Amino acid sequence: MMKYGRSIAITAICVLLGMIMAWQYKSIDYNEREKSLERKSLEELKDELIREQRNNENLSIRNAELEKENKDYENSKGDVTKETQILKNELERARIIAGLVDVKGKGVVITLDNDLADVTESNLLNVVNELRASDAQAISINDERIVGSSEIREAGRTYIMINGKQMRAPFVIKAIANPDKLERALKLLGGVLDSLIDLQIKVDVKKEDNIRINKVRDDGSVIKTDLLTPMVNP
Repeated sequence: MMKYGRSIAITAICVLLGMIMAWQYKSIDYNEREKSLERKSLEELKDELIREQRNNENLSIRNAELEKENKDYENSKGDVTKETQILKNELERARIIAGLVDVKGKGVVITLDNDLADVTESNLLNVVNELRASDAQAISINDERIVGSSEIREAGRTYIMINGKQMRAPFVIKAIANPDKLERALKLLGGVLDSLIDLQIKVDVKKEDNIRINKVRDDGSVIKTDLLTPMVNP
């Protein structure tokens, strides 16, 4: 009987020790997760601050450009040739911004492909939004230029409609901007590419020095202006 009682006591002590160790492990694991979340939050805040500083720098640069353009225009009054050249330069710049001109430059090429999960509309939108937030100046998906009026929407289980064209994976996303800056933004811990990898989507990122991005198709399917009438200032 004593032997039996001792076995029960030893078993009870072992169970108790096991429970204590489990509680300690859970506590350590919880604390580690809390620290990880705090670190992530700090990183996100730091990234947001860097982004805002970058936006301010870009606005300052653009403001200086506009002041110079205004001064050039003022100085050129009466000189028809100079005025015409300034207007031509502004028109060309507007066409580049609108995506109506083929462009080239340094940047990154991102390829997303189906693996255990399919590439979705929201996956593409998340990448495009991150590229825009990281100052990408031109973006294309499978050689379709992405502009303000571009559509990216699901069209069936594995198809996505981009600029009126039905496409499926792999999706090759090209972006022209500072390649190092883009790569850092995309590969942030817990960032957009991490989330895609967690979803088990194949992701490949390459920096390239000579990326070519086609102009948007100007056939009325992407940029629609047939219902618009220009307003003339009095």
